[in-house]
Amino acid sequence: MSSKCKCKKTECEECPEWIFTFADLVMLMMGFFVILWVLKPPAGKQGASDATTAGAPGQQWKDAVIGIREAFDYKPDPNSHDPIDMEMIKRARGTKNGAENLQPRKAPAGTDKNVTALRPGKHIIVGSHVLFDQGSVKVTPESVQILDEIAEKIRGHTAIVLVKGHASLDDLPDPSTPQQRMDISLRRAQAAQDYLIGKGVSPDVLRVQGCSTFEPVHQRAYNSAGQSENRRVEIEWTSQLVEERQDHSSVPTAPLAETPAAETDKTEKPQNPSDAAAKAE
Repeated sequence: MSSKCKCKKTECEECPEWIFTFADLVMLMMGFFVILWVLKPPAGKQGASDATTAGAPGQQWKDAVIGIREAFDYKPDPNSHDPIDMEMIKRARGTKNGAENLQPRKAPAGTDKNVTALRPGKHIIVGSHVLFDQGSVKVTPESVQILDEIAEKIRGHTAIVLVKGHASLDDLPDPSTPQQRMDISLRRAQAAQDYLIGKGVSPDVLRVQGCSTFEPVHQRAYNSAGQSENRRVEIEWTSQLVEERQDHSSVPTAPLAETPAAETDKTEKPQNPSDAAAKAE
């Protein structure tokens, strides 16, 4: 009779899957506790200063925390008072004291509520925008008051004043050429210049420029109301005087013509009366 085999079946030598999950969890917990240990401020020591005794962060602790934050691409907040953020900003800027540059920079000041134009050099936009009707180069009655105020401010001064004309996309029909758009902006600047000259402003200080549609106040305005502020003239008062652009070198003058010595000898001299009487005899 045949008997059943009592040998044990071959057991599987592979580990169950939950072992790997448990190992990953243990590694994550160990990393978490290491980070907590690194972030823990150093304890105060005997004989140390009051700041160190109070638990102020030491340099080594700062270096460790900064290294961890930089590994995670952390960006410090300029308005934060966190010592770590201040230290990171100081290192990034390479200054001795990073706290002095933590204040946010202010926007440039302008005449309008929102700054619409930034110019190189010291230029000041005088008055509001002088607006024009669609396709027109004539000064409107509303703009006359603005030009009167501008003329009152710049009259009698010798600083250079830029009169810059602008056009909008709806001033001319679509088939219009770039030269036509430049012409209408230049004619608007000339109209404003003529009005200022009529109000007593010296023509020597005025400089006319045409900007076409290259400097719009509203870039993406698709109706006439939105394009109205693009049809304008800007008066910019510079800090450069007219005399600084003029050539004051002395002009050489021609020397006075000298009478040749030969001609001087030929000139008749007045005769003595006694000599004349002797000749007559």
